[in-house]
Amino acid sequence: MRYLRSRSRSIRHPKRIEGIPRLGKCILAGIFAVEFILAFVLGRYSARAKSASNEGPSSRPAIAPLPVSSPAEPSKATQNAEREDAQFLILVNWEHPISAERPEDLVRLDSVFGDEVVLVNPDGSIQKDAAAAAREMFLDAGKEGIGQYKLTGAYRSVQYQDQLFADKLAEDPSYGSDPYRHPVKVMPGNCTEHATGLALDILAVSYEKSNDDYAKTDEGKWLLEHAHEYGFILRYPKDKEHITGVIYEPWHYRYVGKQAAEEIYEQNVCLEEYLDFK
Repeated sequence: MRYLRSRSRSIRHPKRIEGIPRLGKCILAGIFAVEFILAFVLGRYSARAKSASNEGPSSRPAIAPLPVSSPAEPSKATQNAEREDAQFLILVNWEHPISAERPEDLVRLDSVFGDEVVLVNPDGSIQKDAAAAAREMFLDAGKEGIGQYKLTGAYRSVQYQDQLFADKLAEDPSYGSDPYRHPVKVMPGNCTEHATGLALDILAVSYEKSNDDYAKTDEGKWLLEHAHEYGFILRYPKDKEHITGVIYEPWHYRYVGKQAAEEIYEQNVCLEEYLDFK
């Protein structure tokens, strides 16, 4: 019996000793797990940093530094891109067609204008900034005794303009085939500024004909002299037909913002020249 008790104690004693290395193994396994997780996280962070440092100029838009003391004059396009009125300097012509989508910032004509101007189409639309500027312009003209303007055109959809151009083609299949030698009065739908909502056809109650003689009226003269003060330009000037591809239209004004309008007026250039598009 003593032999058996002694043997029993000898069996239990090793079990107590074996618990110590098992606990050590668990601790070591935990340490290895933590090290593995840290190595994985640091590896991914290093990979991302390396990837970002290897990105070339083609993967990110380049930002040109502003000239400090360079004697060369920066191009007008560069200057215009950083201006507040850059959103209005949209070039729409034969080489720069516009999307057929209707602009989102249009307002109804009759929601903006009152008796200061006659509206041929009161439920028509116009871009909201151009509307506010045009209303101020018409009001000031009235205060100076210039009598009443007539707004004959504003926003037109590309689809509607295409119908007008198709009518011209039905009369003359070669219409618009060589606009820089033979400028047109009606543009194709995706080439008309009216699709932006920024262009206006402005005639007068006393003169409702869209021809060259409108420029000789008091209303036409006042617009030519003062429209730029409100952000509008004569979009298709005389002697610029070979650049615009459009006939001289003393009734067609385009909103570009006050700063650009003043510069275009002072430089006596058309929008294509101002934006350095040839």
